Amino acid sequence: MKNIKILTKIINILLDGKVHYFHEIRNYLTFNNINYYINLANKLGLFIISKSNNSYQLLNPFTLLSKYIIINYLKLKTIKLIIIPVINSTNTYFINNLNNINNKCCVCISEYQTKGMGRNGKKWINSFGNSLCLSICWLLKKPLLYNSTISIVISIILANLLQELGIKNIGIKWPNDLYLRNKKLAGILVEKTNINNNHYYVIGIGINLNINNSNNLLHELNNNWINLVDIGVTINRNVLTAKIINSVYYWLIFFEQNGFNYFFNLWKKLDVFINRQVLLYNQFYNNNFICGINRGINQYGGILIETNNVVRAYYTGSLYLGY
Repeated sequence: MKNIKILTKIINILLDGKVHYFHEIRNYLTFNNINYYINLANKLGLFIISKSNNSYQLLNPFTLLSKYIIINYLKLKTIKLIIIPVINSTNTYFINNLNNINNKCCVCISEYQTKGMGRNGKKWINSFGNSLCLSICWLLKKPLLYNSTISIVISIILANLLQELGIKNIGIKWPNDLYLRNKKLAGILVEKTNINNNHYYVIGIGINLNINNSNNLLHELNNNWINLVDIGVTINRNVLTAKIINSVYYWLIFFEQNGFNYFFNLWKKLDVFINRQVLLYNQFYNNNFICGINRGINQYGGILIETNNVVRAYYTGSLYLGY
C-alpha cells in the first residue's frame, strides 16, 4: 500500500501529460528508485516513458478520482462513498465487509482492480485511471421477487444514462453487457448475499474509458471491445461516477416500488441480438451449447431462445452471436 501511495503522488505530478524532471519527483522516493515506480505504473496499464535529461512523461493522462467532486454532484448526500486507489475487487470489498454496512446505498470506487471480476468467473480487464471501476452495495429488508431481473435493470439504467450523455446506438447483450458498434463498452456483475435478514445486492460496474494502444493490457483483450474515447466522448470520471450513482439510486427505488414490468418493456429496443442466431454456453446444459434464435426475455429476466420452433427460457450462461 505504501508503494501505491508513492506511485499516486508521482502520477499526480505527471497527470497533465507534460514532460517533468526528476527533481520534481525525488522528494517522494523514500525507497526504491524511479524505475521501480515506472515499471509498477506500466503493470497497472499506464505508460510512463523515460526521456533524456532525467525527465518523464505520462502518455495517457487522466483525472484522478476525487471524493469531494463526486459528493458535490450527488443528489443524495447520505450515500456512503469509499475510494480505494488500488484494490483486489470493489465487489469483493463489500462481500467481505457486509456486517459493517447499514446504509441503504454504499459505493466503493477504485482507480485499479488487481482481481476485477466479470460474469461466470471471467477476469475484468481495467487500466489505472483509464477505466471506471465501481461497486454499489444495495441493502433491502425484503428480497426482490425475481433476483434474475436486477442485472437487466442495471444494464438498462446504465444504457439510458449513457444515451442521455449523447452516446447513441448503445445496446445490451443479455443479460448485462453494454455494446456499442458491436463491441463491448461496459460490464456488470451482480452478487447477492443474505446476512441477519438483510439482503445485500453488490452491483459491480466497469466501463472502458480510454484503454488505448499505449496500455500494457491490450495483449489480454481481444478485438471485441471499445471505449468512450474511441467515439470521441470524453467526460470527467468524477462527474460520470456521480451521475451513475444518482441514476442507479433513483431507478432502483423505482424498481423496488413498481417491479420489473417497466424495464421489461424497454428491453426489446436495447437488445443487440434480438431475433438473431445465437449460441448460449453453459456447462450445465446438455452439450454445453444452446443454438437458436434470440426471442428476447421473459418477465423473470430469462433469455428466450427458439430452437426447432420451440421457445425455452434460460437464466444462466454466456451468450454469443451465431453464424
